Formats: sequence, structure tokens, C-alpha cells
Amino acid sequence: SEEMQNSKEGEQLWNNYFQLEKGIYEKLLTNPTEVVTGTVEGLAEKIGAVNTLVRTENGFRGYNTDMMGLYRAMEEEGIAFEAEDMILLGAGGAARAAAFLCAEKGAKRVYLLNRSYEKAAVLAEEVNRAYERDCILPMALSEYEKLPEEKMTAIQGTSAGLYPNTEDAVILDPAFYQHISKAYDLIYKPEETRFMKLVKEAGGEAYCGIRMLLYQGIIAYELFLDTKVP
Repeated sequence: SEEMQNSKEGEQLWNNYFQLEKGIYEKLLTNPTEVVTGTVEGLAEKIGAVNTLVRTENGFRGYNTDMMGLYRAMEEEGIAFEAEDMILLGAGGAARAAAFLCAEKGAKRVYLLNRSYEKAAVLAEEVNRAYERDCILPMALSEYEKLPEEKMTAIQGTSAGLYPNTEDAVILDPAFYQHISKAYDLIYKPEETRFMKLVKEAGGEAYCGIRMLLYQGIIAYELFLDTKVP
């Protein structure tokens, strides 16, 4: 409130929020949003959203630490992107950003399955144009039977299975999960979603989004203080 900002207590809280140490100012946005900054890191610029702003001599520099965190988390689990065929479930929010991440990290083909084919097609066209190659292949969710027989890494980017609807999964047919070798669900509550259980029942490995959450915080800290957490 205006009264709080004018008070000593409010002024101190305001300063603590923006100033970490040695005159360096940062701002962490709780909801990724388009912002006007001095510069924007490459992946965040393509996605069109940042969630972390770091003060530089030339103004704020924007980053998307969610996707940086996802990449680091998947790397830690031995999940590769480069030259790989992948499955991405969903085309909005975090799944949209994950499509850009897959292209950024060199995925060969990404089968983008979404309830609305039109929305998947729009996203595929946007990503393919940004990277000047046709790596995102849009499909209607109901077309999963047309996936190639090979085993692939899958990223689950929809809200299906999010607490309290823990018994939901975007696809329930066990046959779909025969296409998956490793899977990463961006949901972290619950720690094991219905999607993850179905992957494991089909013989695959599955991980929840808690490490993505952890690493996005670590990466933001590293950016804020220009340091590296061992």
C-alpha cells in the first residue's frame, strides 16, 4: 500500500526486495510475462517471456530460468535433446516454452500432441520459423497411434494430473506409453503423477518437475550474484 511504502518498514522491505548485495539489483517475477528490458537472453527472446530480470550496466537483462532449469534437470537424469526424436504433450504455457527449448537444444523431431490440432500447428509454425527448420511436427492428441514405433523421450506439459486431480492423465491408453523410454512431467505436485505411473508400468523411466523448480531457483541465484553453485 502507499502508506506502507512511505513508512520506514515499507521502505526497508522495498530495498530488501530489490537489493541483494554490492549495489546489484535484481527482480524475480513470480509469473513469466513479456517485459521491456535492456536485453533478453536468446531462448527467452524466442519464447517471448522472461521470469528473471538481472540489473546490468545497460539496464535489465531478461532470462527464462524455468526452461534453463528444465534443461539442467533433464541433463542430470541423462536425458538428451540433440539429434533425438521426442514427444511433447501440450501446446500452451510451459509446454509452449518447452517446444522452443527442444528446438534450441537440437532435437531432430518433436511430435507435438495437443487436444487442439490448430493450436499445435500455430506453435509448430512459430518454433520452426524461429529456428529455420521443420523440427516441430503438430498432431492432434487423438492421433497418437500414428507415432513411429521407436522409443522416445516425452515431456508432459499439460495440467492433467495436477493436484487435486491426481488420477487424470492426458492419455490413458497403455499402448501410447510403449513409445516412451524416458519421460519428464513438468508437474511436481504430486511427486508421482498418473502419467508417470503409466510410463513406469510400460517399462520406461519417469521424473517429476521438482528438479526443474529447484534448478530454476539455483540458476536465478547464480545470475543474480554472478556466481556458480557447485
